[in-house]
Amino acid sequence: MEFAENALQMYTDVVDSTIITYNGPFDAQVLSIIAENIEYSLSNNPRVSKKIFKIFIELAQNISYYSAEKQVNEEGNYFGVGILMLREFKDHYSFSTGNIIESKQVLPVLQKCETINILDREKLRQYKRKLRNMPSGVPGGGNIGLVQVALTADHPLEYDVINLDSEKSFYILNVRVNKS
Repeated sequence: MEFAENALQMYTDVVDSTIITYNGPFDAQVLSIIAENIEYSLSNNPRVSKKIFKIFIELAQNISYYSAEKQVNEEGNYFGVGILMLREFKDHYSFSTGNIIESKQVLPVLQKCETINILDREKLRQYKRKLRNMPSGVPGGGNIGLVQVALTADHPLEYDVINLDSEKSFYILNVRVNKS
């Protein structure tokens, strides 16, 4: 009986705090619907809504472009597959994403997250300018999205990687946004 009560409590906690959850391909049509839902759900706090919308765009693009799991639409375009969840808590929102990445990408992704988390706001801005000025195709160049997410959220990135097999891993990212 204790297991059932714990499971029910977990379910209730997730349902009560969840604003949006999605699992599937991150194509333009789906992203448009999610964006409208975010805007509507957070319309009572325009400043926070704008922050979460910016974070959503960056993280959704990361999944669409970099997920190792892809789906194709009727036009033959490929989109990354992943999951996202926006949850509300007493003093903050939590925006989480997850997607499969190639295991060879784990170390660069973890290093980038670690670098972002050790930098203060001014150093993050400098890092963003440095990345923006690097030629495309250069390892570590571009990819300013996670830096922008950290700047927008004004909180460190919370992240982890779960090894699935020798070729694939599941990358999880969570960002906290204060309500005030």
